[in-house]
Amino acid sequence: MALDGDRVRKRDTDVARPRKWDAYEKGTRVPNDRPGPRNAVEQAQARFPGTSRWFRSPLWRYLKKEPLDAMQFEEALRTLEPPVTALLFEAEPREHEQVPRQRPFDDESARQLIALGSFDALVAAVLMAGLSEVIASPDLRERALHVYVGIQAKLRETPLLEGIYPELFSLIDSRCKHWIYLAPNQRMDVVIFWQGVEAEDEQRIFGDVGEDGIDY
Repeated sequence: MALDGDRVRKRDTDVARPRKWDAYEKGTRVPNDRPGPRNAVEQAQARFPGTSRWFRSPLWRYLKKEPLDAMQFEEALRTLEPPVTALLFEAEPREHEQVPRQRPFDDESARQLIALGSFDALVAAVLMAGLSEVIASPDLRERALHVYVGIQAKLRETPLLEGIYPELFSLIDSRCKHWIYLAPNQRMDVVIFWQGVEAEDEQRIFGDVGEDGIDY
């Protein structure tokens, strides 16, 4: 057994082994992340490098609706993988400043995040959507959700997300609603479900096929 192998015991009729890993896999139990030799997250990290980054991702704090202010969103963005932070932050702190400033999040930044197509690029888009709520920025909201929608096709093909992306995307959809302005003083929050995005992607790739077998 790759994890907790020292706790596996062969008995006369069966094998006794820790069942917690089965529960973690099914999502019926969440690992404790307390320091110690039996820290399940660190055990998994040692056997499967990268596990701890997923488990400790700031994405989950936002999706659980923990209150975050603008500074906390920025701190969360700084914890992401280097290719993402290189897009979001300047390379060096400015004179008399301790940390690099955020770069302007423009259309080119959005395009590059989509091109990265990584889990942390997704996290960046979701956190930017959350930041837009705190600083009341419709432009940031629109760009962040554009990245989220644009990155879905690549993430659906990521092996590590294969079994969980439907639930993950559904949770993000419900948390990151699109802002539609009916008038300057009237805003409607709209959910665009990932299934519709997937259908559009498939239509764009394969086209509409009629009964006669012709693409339209």
